[in-house]
Amino acid sequence: MLLMIVGALAIIAPASATSPVSPADIRTLVASEFKRRDVPGGAVVVLKGDTVLLASGFGQIGLSDTTPVTSDTVFQLGSIGKSFLAALVLELARQGKFSLEDPIAERLPAVSALPRSITVRHLLNHTSGLREQFLLPGMEEGVADLSRLKEELYGLVVKAPVDFPAGARWSYSNTNYTLLAMLVEHVVKQPYEVALQNQIFRPLGLRSLRQCQSIPDGPNEARGHVRARNGELIASPAENMNWIRGDGGLCASAIDLARWIRALMVEQPAPMPVTSRMKVPTRTAGGQLAQYGFGLSLIRPDDVPRFGHNGAMLGFSASAVAYPAEQLVIVVLANSGNVRTESIERLVARRLLAIPEPPRQPVALSDSQGRAVVGTYDIGVFDVSVIDRDGSLWLQSPRPGPSGRLVHIGNCVFVLEAEPDANQAVFSCDSLRHLVLTMGAMNWYGTRRP
Repeated sequence: MLLMIVGALAIIAPASATSPVSPADIRTLVASEFKRRDVPGGAVVVLKGDTVLLASGFGQIGLSDTTPVTSDTVFQLGSIGKSFLAALVLELARQGKFSLEDPIAERLPAVSALPRSITVRHLLNHTSGLREQFLLPGMEEGVADLSRLKEELYGLVVKAPVDFPAGARWSYSNTNYTLLAMLVEHVVKQPYEVALQNQIFRPLGLRSLRQCQSIPDGPNEARGHVRARNGELIASPAENMNWIRGDGGLCASAIDLARWIRALMVEQPAPMPVTSRMKVPTRTAGGQLAQYGFGLSLIRPDDVPRFGHNGAMLGFSASAVAYPAEQLVIVVLANSGNVRTESIERLVARRLLAIPEPPRQPVALSDSQGRAVVGTYDIGVFDVSVIDRDGSLWLQSPRPGPSGRLVHIGNCVFVLEAEPDANQAVFSCDSLRHLVLTMGAMNWYGTRRP
């Protein structure tokens, strides 16, 4: 089995009256943020070691269903599911099913035409060079059509072109994890979600974890929501979960997700700590250090070590992170798409860790400095642009990337005015040609195009 976690994770103790931070204060803070962001319903769980500081629901599971959300309500997790698949792949490698250094073309016949330089490791840490599957023709149509089968998804993804040599750079691509799901299914001869159930969910007692239904209809399942063009919040269209496999597609409650993040933090697997390998940053062939491991982002807001992942579905947003030095886990789930749950998580983390709000007073730029950062930057998955709009600098990205006015806070660091905790752009002050863009609770690395 992958993990044999101490029993305290299955029944986590409630917070004591002597907790240094008031759960009521945290709940009030979160409730205010959900209200400000007009989220129909959400759930937040905070663990300090094996103690629950907060496990609370907010609002209702849907606009047309007033059932209150609790910490046991099931939400779609989006890309947070990559952490489960990464752990499963590591465990199968430990069992000798394959090696991380094996060419994927050797282990998965469906991609035998891919360069032999692309290994299982390259898929795990997003350095394969394979193009993002949501940029492939027909992908969005398949996700929207509930009649399409997973075999059709696999048939599309195996045709993804290679945009750069394996290992040359870091570029987040959902294609990598869809191929990993295919690899698991080829090796174990069963659906990847069944393998997850046998190797991870059942041993850890994560009873709510499962592959999502395309249309959530259970009595304790949150319904997703999106913004219409007029700004009105409406029910989101269903997404075909046959076409969201490995890269996302898992559902869980906030409390079970918190237990999983806690399990990754305590590292008590047997017989060897495979999950510790998930938290090692990625070094590219050119020497760049990308703050991403295997299925986990390793960025350090406020310079505090942490790991975790964000998730985004059409009608859901999610964040799940751990601060190992403080034995702290924070999970934020929302039943509305494009909600910056990482900003809510940052508010909670700063309150719990007694970190002051960072200074964000605008620092003036000279005209020449402003002109120097204007341009288009290749960050891998797509291009982003910095433009001059009436004397102000603005970031422009294709959806679901961030767009808005940039505020310079000094040392070539900019934040997005509307979401300073979620989106930051750091330029190399020496040449102003290189960019590190924080979005989706990950760092994306770009170079200005000529």
